Amino acid sequence: MKRVFSFAIAVMSIFAFATVSAQTVAEKIQQAVTPLPDDLKAGATVYDYNEDGVREILRQGTNHVECKPRDERGFTLCFPVSTSARRDYAAALEAEGLEGEELQAAVASAEDAGTIEPTPMGSILYRLYEEDDRIRLLWVVLLPNATAEDLGMSVESQRDPSLAGMGRPWMMREGTPSAHLMIPINGTDLSNKGEGAQPLDTKAITDPVVQATLPLPADLRDGAGVIRYDDSGNREVLRAGTNMMECQVRDENTGFTRCYHKNLGAESDMRARLSAEGKTVEEISAAINEARADGTLMPAPFGSLAYRLYEEEDRLKLLWVMRLPNAMSADLGMSVASQRDPSLEGKGLPWMMREGTPGAHLMIPINGTELSNQD
Repeated sequence: MKRVFSFAIAVMSIFAFATVSAQTVAEKIQQAVTPLPDDLKAGATVYDYNEDGVREILRQGTNHVECKPRDERGFTLCFPVSTSARRDYAAALEAEGLEGEELQAAVASAEDAGTIEPTPMGSILYRLYEEDDRIRLLWVVLLPNATAEDLGMSVESQRDPSLAGMGRPWMMREGTPSAHLMIPINGTDLSNKGEGAQPLDTKAITDPVVQATLPLPADLRDGAGVIRYDDSGNREVLRAGTNMMECQVRDENTGFTRCYHKNLGAESDMRARLSAEGKTVEEISAAINEARADGTLMPAPFGSLAYRLYEEEDRLKLLWVMRLPNAMSADLGMSVASQRDPSLEGKGLPWMMREGTPGAHLMIPINGTELSNQD
């Protein structure tokens, strides 16, 4: 009888241990996918590395992203599946004792040798941190070897504004293999808490140059060129620029104020001329695509930013757009689920539109600033 009782206790202990272990794995999975947009969470692979740097699958996923549970530094990270081999290679080297610059050099050497694939331009990673001394919800677009000058980006750190819930994206490590765009996500339940900026009455601004440059990050405004078009589509320069950006004054027909890399000025001129001739949006788009194809117009560089401001609450007010011609969400790890409605409430997340076409792009709603939609 005593032996039967002992056996029963042993079985119950094993069952209890298995239940706790299953709960622990389930909790790890739930926690690991937290940085992702909702539409990617259920299908994401969840994995970790053991002490030998070997990948261990906690849940096999069905989509194009994968996540690691919170690490010893407090970071929860998710990545495109397309970059998994690279991370597995780095984990194995790290288990052998490589770290820092030595590890980075070894990975770069393997890439040069063709042992691992380079990181796809425009790949996105998702990071969550759960204390207030860092940016809590941060998405990062990887742009190997790109420069801010080429892509029309700011390099002025937005760390402090981000901690206050009103940071804008900025580029770090430009011109290096680890160049990337930092996108602090403001306004969500996972974001840094802050009162945000007080709304700016942009309609009270009468200086067209000041108004035209509002969509830009502050450090790019003073040097941006400013133009407008007359009814015949002719360009009028209001201010010659000294940096790589050009802005158009508010279009009274659409309500949009736009800024873009000055290399796209010829495209802007063509759009204005065709519009003045009465061409439809479809006809203009077709003409632009044809001009790009035959080399008449310079295409937008992959990863370049355009900036848009709208001054009513029925659309996204402050929207930055990253151009990703012909890219696919599965390759870059992005979501294609529209965030229009959350963005109108001041808590939208970036999402890809028109994937696989020349007009593919990442929509980046900017929450929490003086120009943003208010919650």
